[in-house]
Amino acid sequence: MSRPPPLPHPTTTLHLYRHLLRESSYLPVLIRPFFDERITTRFRTHRASDPASCPQTASRLKRAHHDLRYLRAANAGDLPRMRRILLLAFGRTGAKRRQLLSNLLEPDTPTSDEELQKYINKARAIVKEGRKPDWLDNWDTEKLKAFVRSQTGGDAPPIVNRPKPEITNHQLAPERYVPKENIWGGPLNEKVRRTKLKKTYKQVAEKVLPPVPREEWELLRDLVNKKEEWEVPKRRAVGRLIWAKKDDDKSKEEAMLDWNWQRYATQPIWLVDRQKSRRNMLLSGQVDEDLPMGEQQPINCHRYTPRLWRRTLEQVWRMTAVMERKKDGKGWEIEWGQKKYEPPVAPSADLEFFEGAPVRAEPKKKKGKQ
Repeated sequence: MSRPPPLPHPTTTLHLYRHLLRESSYLPVLIRPFFDERITTRFRTHRASDPASCPQTASRLKRAHHDLRYLRAANAGDLPRMRRILLLAFGRTGAKRRQLLSNLLEPDTPTSDEELQKYINKARAIVKEGRKPDWLDNWDTEKLKAFVRSQTGGDAPPIVNRPKPEITNHQLAPERYVPKENIWGGPLNEKVRRTKLKKTYKQVAEKVLPPVPREEWELLRDLVNKKEEWEVPKRRAVGRLIWAKKDDDKSKEEAMLDWNWQRYATQPIWLVDRQKSRRNMLLSGQVDEDLPMGEQQPINCHRYTPRLWRRTLEQVWRMTAVMERKKDGKGWEIEWGQKKYEPPVAPSADLEFFEGAPVRAEPKKKKGKQ
C-alpha cells in the first residue's frame, strides 16, 4: 500500500518550511514552480513576525501543517486531492484564478480613435446619469460577456466535476433581466437598479473559468496528446542514522507500556482510531495492523501511471481556454481544450479477424423535389 513515509513531525518553523519544499519536489514538473514560489513567498513574508505580538502566526502554522499533510496524501496516491492541487496550479480555483479573472476584466488600452471615443462616451454617460463611478465601470463587460457566451455555448466541451456552478441563462445578459419597475408598478430607482446589476455581474464573475496564457494551454495540450513525456520523481529514502539498529530495541513489554490505554477507557473507539481509518490513512500515515482481516487499503488511493496522468490532465485541459483578439480588432477568438477522439486502428496481428467484414458505405444523398 502506498502511504506517506514515517517522517518526524516538524517541530520548528524552519523544519516545517523544509518539509513543505520537500513534498513540493515530488509534484509533477509542470506545477512544481507554482507551489515552490507560493511556499517561499509566504514564508519570507511572515518570517519576521513575532508569535507573541502577531496572533495570526499560530493560525498560519496550523494551516501550514494542514497543507503538509494534504501534499503528502496527494503524493501518496490520493487522486481527489491531487486533482484539487492541479486545479489550483492552473487557475481553475484559488488565488491564481482570481488573478486570471482580474486580467480578463481589465479593459484593454485603446489603440485607435474609435476605441478611445468609446471610453469618452462611457465617461459622458456616467456623468449624464448623475452618479459616481463604481467598480463595475472599471470592468470590460463586453469582453466578459463574450467569454461567458463561449463558456456556456457549444464552444466549451462538457466538463466532469465542474469546480464552479454553471452560469444560468438570465446571467448571460444582466442588463436585460434587471426589472424596470418596482413592486408598485412605478419606475425602479436608479440606485437600486445599479445595485441589482452589480450583484448579477458579481455572480457571473464567480462562475467564470478565466482564460490562461497560451504557453500553459499548449503545454497541457501536448501532455494530453502524448507530444511531451514527463515522469514524476520517485520519493527518496528516509534518512537513518549510521549507528541505528535494524531491530527495535524495545521489547514487547515496553511497547505494551507505551500503549495509551487511558484514551480507550475514556473516549469512544471511533475517535481514538480515527487517524487509522481508511479515509484518513493517507493524511496521517497511520495503519491499524492488528485487524483480523489484515491491513486495509485506504479510500481513493491510486497508483499514478502515465495513462492516469493523461486522463486527469485532460479533465483540467477541458476547463481551460485561450482568448485573443481577432486580427481585425473586432471580436475575440476563444479556443477551449478538447481532445479529438479517433477510433483505434487494429494491429497487424489482429487483421485476420476482420477479413471478409463488410465495408460500411456512405449513404447516398436523396435528391430533393425539382
